[in-house]
Amino acid sequence: MIRHLQPTYEFIPHEETASFAVREFRLPHFTSPWHLHPEIELTLILSGTGTRFVGDSAAAFHPGDLILIGANLPHYWRCADHPATRAHSVVIQFRKDCLGADFFHRPEMSDVLHLLKRARRGLTFPSDARKETADCMKALLKLRGAEKVAAFVSVLARLARVPRSRPLSSEGFLSAADFPGQDHIHRACRYVFENLTGQVRLTDAAKAAALSPEALCRLFKRSAGITFFDFVNDARIGHACVQLIETDSNIGEIAFTSGFNTLANFNRRFRERKHTTPREFRALFQKSSKLL
Repeated sequence: MIRHLQPTYEFIPHEETASFAVREFRLPHFTSPWHLHPEIELTLILSGTGTRFVGDSAAAFHPGDLILIGANLPHYWRCADHPATRAHSVVIQFRKDCLGADFFHRPEMSDVLHLLKRARRGLTFPSDARKETADCMKALLKLRGAEKVAAFVSVLARLARVPRSRPLSSEGFLSAADFPGQDHIHRACRYVFENLTGQVRLTDAAKAAALSPEALCRLFKRSAGITFFDFVNDARIGHACVQLIETDSNIGEIAFTSGFNTLANFNRRFRERKHTTPREFRALFQKSSKLL
């Protein structure tokens, strides 16, 4: 029987005199379990190695790892079993309205707002963007008052200009509630998520988006960089990943409830996107849960 890995809610303590939290951790290993919180989080790994889980992504982490995690996206750093290596990180945690309800919506902050929207899937940054950001984050630990706020905004502005940041979790891991917009593509996405367990039809998605099927396909390719049908398959795989992580349902049942007609097709699509089998993916998270 697989232990359920429902993410726990973590309360982030805030000083009454601070708008956001900047914390340094020096530990034998990272102790937070598979968890989520409403704060956006920027994590810099200074020491330690292991496996990083963000949504339905799993990858090795090393010193220098820099990850931006959106609100309520489950995550967990599992340290490798190296007693000589301690876990050391600097973490900034903040809510989107920490500097005022409309601060990040001001014209000058449009790049940062776009960065925060992309962070809903988690973002990793290339090595050439990490050193300066790391220096700024470590400096934040010693700053106070307006200088601290200015440095915080500067860190986000710097990351917003990085051209090769890469999303981690799949769109499908996120719920339809993450698509509250009223534009065409968001309405099509909402239709997809609401119908994942059944049949998803391009004509119905186009109708939901108030577009022709041809126009929706063009818009999807231009906006998302993938075809509509690739998005549907990504969404189905993401939905399956949630079930593999958080339930003990058998893989055949998960395939069916994720909208795949055959187990063979599910296994093939899963391997294409996750480069592993559903069984191996579940085992990786199962191994992590035993260490929580």
